[in-house]
Amino acid sequence: MIEENIQEVEPKQKSFKVKFNKFLNYISLTTSGMAIGMFATLIIGVIIEQIGSLTSFDFLIGMAKVLKSLMGVGIGVGVAMGQKKYSPLAIISFGVSGALATMVVSLRDGSLVLPFINGVQTNSNPLMPYIVVLITMFFYDLLFKKKTPLDLIIIPLFIATIAAIFSFLLCFPLTWFVFTLGNFVQWATTVQPLLMGSIIATVMGMILTAPISSVAIAVAINLGGIAGGAAAVGCSVQMVGFMMMSIRDNNAGKVISVGIGTSMLQFQNIIKKPTIWLPTIITSALLGPLSTMIFQLQTSKEGAGMGTCALIGPLTTILEMQDNLLMAIIGVLLLMIVGPALFVFLIDLLFRKLNWIKKGDLAI
Repeated sequence: MIEENIQEVEPKQKSFKVKFNKFLNYISLTTSGMAIGMFATLIIGVIIEQIGSLTSFDFLIGMAKVLKSLMGVGIGVGVAMGQKKYSPLAIISFGVSGALATMVVSLRDGSLVLPFINGVQTNSNPLMPYIVVLITMFFYDLLFKKKTPLDLIIIPLFIATIAAIFSFLLCFPLTWFVFTLGNFVQWATTVQPLLMGSIIATVMGMILTAPISSVAIAVAINLGGIAGGAAAVGCSVQMVGFMMMSIRDNNAGKVISVGIGTSMLQFQNIIKKPTIWLPTIITSALLGPLSTMIFQLQTSKEGAGMGTCALIGPLTTILEMQDNLLMAIIGVLLLMIVGPALFVFLIDLLFRKLNWIKKGDLAI
């Protein structure tokens, strides 16, 4: 009797594992598409904006604004193309759904209603278009199994309508989620410096790598000063750290894209194997307190959530600490560049010897 029960349970367990692995692969594939879409729009826009600011070239700054505004489109197209099964019409329509997800239309008067936290617009949160695009893809797969003569009209109309509805429904719950994360980070600024540095560096770094807008949170809670410096260190650790870890499995272009673009390019691999996140998390927890207690790095709220993306984190820290320029330069070099590279490299080396991380785990 017992043997029969065991035999019945085993197929169910195997079935659950297969389904769970399929789900993880799906999330990994779609977040990879999201990261690529973000990189081609938002991240490239940030890099061009930084170049424009440094050179006082207004054309580049204007160009950057357009690129950044296309984030939703990029995410929609990136996620859809990653599935390798949709028609060009559907892919473009999913891009439109991503764009709609960055704004909400009021049911009352048809005006645009953008989500705000403490007066800061948070429609730049990549989580919103990502989720909305997944929902529209689900309904598309459910209903459009066969081609019809009216596809050219029906598909864009259907996808846009579904995207608009769910953008409205999910906008404020997702804004509340970001707000809650912001409140936690804000609470961390009130604890003693050692703990504050460790918590803020770790949490903000993880938010940067996850599909959540670390910049929106930093600006919304006015995360500047010493707390902002710890956040900048944590974000830099994620990017420089994953850049170092990526060297074994990727070409130079992809490695550089992680280092000065976004560490979110590795999020697909984190979904598959969470262990690869530990070296950067541990390093953030170690270097954060050094920032708050020894170097006392300070940065602006705009630079706190950027990390080494276009070198904004290091540059804003140096600009913010003009009164103590030497300490700023030393601190930035040690805690945002050299320290993360060295510590993550050593921890990664240890994890590889323990077989916790293997070759190919960080392939993009």
